[in-house]
Amino acid sequence: MSEIRIRLAIILFIAQIFGAAGAYAQSQLTPGSFKAYAPESLEPRMSDFSGKPVPRYASLRHDKVNGRAGPSLDYPIRWTYERAGLPVVIVRESQDWRKIRDPMGDEVWVNKSQLAAERTAITTSAGAVFRDANPRSPHVAQFEAGAVVSLGKCAGVWCKVEAEGREGWIRQALLWGIDPLTAIPGNH
Repeated sequence: MSEIRIRLAIILFIAQIFGAAGAYAQSQLTPGSFKAYAPESLEPRMSDFSGKPVPRYASLRHDKVNGRAGPSLDYPIRWTYERAGLPVVIVRESQDWRKIRDPMGDEVWVNKSQLAAERTAITTSAGAVFRDANPRSPHVAQFEAGAVVSLGKCAGVWCKVEAEGREGWIRQALLWGIDPLTAIPGNH
């Protein structure tokens, strides 16, 4: 099995655990859980390279993106992502490279041309997309853990999303990639 398929299986397995464990998983956050975070030592700032805030969300632009051990082609490939739209957190920048954190908590360097500013999110467990931001409104789609959705506005406990031509609302608690990028005490 390729490294990326193993990685995707792990993401889906953790998503299933996260959905089943509920509050326990939320209280047991680790860098590899479905929770975006910035380490305590990483204060939000404006990058000298892009002029944009770091940390910030982005998404993978292509179906195949190589993540390297350092910020150049001279470094070995640590991961090959095969999922356009996967949400990531940019945690550092150099001239042409961005250090990203993926939903599993792994960090690698990718060329800035491999990233898009489009906001996406990944579902952490199975659920439904609702027509309106109301649990009593009709479902427009069902999803499994690990589905990537284009992210619209979030209001209250709901986020507007689009996937495979369908628009609707998903509860924020079912999405990775929407949390504010603030420090979680004890993580470095």
